[in-house]
Formats: sequence, structure tokens, C-alpha cells
Amino acid sequence: MKRYKLIFLVFTAILFCSGCTNTRYLTEASSIERQHQMRASRTSGNLGDIGINFSNFILAAIINAEFEVHSRDRTFKRISIVNQSSDSLFVNMVTDIVWKEEGYCDIMGIVLPPGAKQKLLVPYPAAYNIYFHSPFTEEEMLEVRTDHKLRRINLRDGMTVVTTP
Repeated sequence: MKRYKLIFLVFTAILFCSGCTNTRYLTEASSIERQHQMRASRTSGNLGDIGINFSNFILAAIINAEFEVHSRDRTFKRISIVNQSSDSLFVNMVTDIVWKEEGYCDIMGIVLPPGAKQKLLVPYPAAYNIYFHSPFTEEEMLEVRTDHKLRRINLRDGMTVVTTP
């Protein structure tokens, strides 16, 4: 029996840790706070959905009715930004989505060392202009929409530069 408990605990830990977002490479205080607020809002919404579905399940079993799953529309998406260059990248993500009348859902001040990955929660759907540069290169811009299936954004120097012959 102890073996099953250990397996269950390890599986639960992996499940919780693999879905976490962190603010390790964020340097701007307002972006860090906004990530914490979005995570709290997402968690409370998910817990609310679980409570409603559990109540509906019990009620459906009591009155011998058909159980239907209730869920809210998706409001956030988890993405990962990966630095594939050999130098640190300075990244700013700008959008026109407003967060609780406090300002835009911009994520500013991301400093990614070479090979580093930053997981972020972003509004769904939204369009982000991602501005990035290394200490020795010009700033580049990449537009990303969060309503696509794209979850991993790989950044490297020179990826948006177009050369003309």
C-alpha cells in the first residue's frame, strides 16, 4: 500500500510542478504582479468550475438525470518563450488587452540568458508584439497570436531580419 501512496505523491508533484509558471526572468515589478494576479484569477476560475461540476454531478445522481459538464470560456493560455541565441535577450511583450482597468497586459522586462525558457500566462485570445534584442543587436519585432496552437516561441538574433540581394 505504501508503494501506491508514493507513486501517487510523485505523480501529483509532477503534475503540479509541470504546469507552473514562474517569474524567474521577469525584472519589472508590474509584470511580476500581473502574472501573479492572472494566475490567481485562473486558479479561482478553475476551482469554481470544479465545484459547479461536482455539485451538478451529485444533483444529477440524486434526481437520476443526465450529467452535463459546465465550463467557462478559456481566458488564459500558458506559453513558453525560449532563448535560442548564444547571448542574453531582452524581451518586451506588448498587447492591447486591458487587465482589470489597471493597464494593459503587457509583459515587460524579460531578461533571458542563453538557452533559458520563461513560462508565462497570457490572455486568450490576444495578439502580442514581441520586441527583443541582445546587447549587441538591433531590436526585432515578432507578432504572435495566442489563439493559435503555438505554445512555444523560440527567439534568436536575426530571425526577423530580411536581407535584400
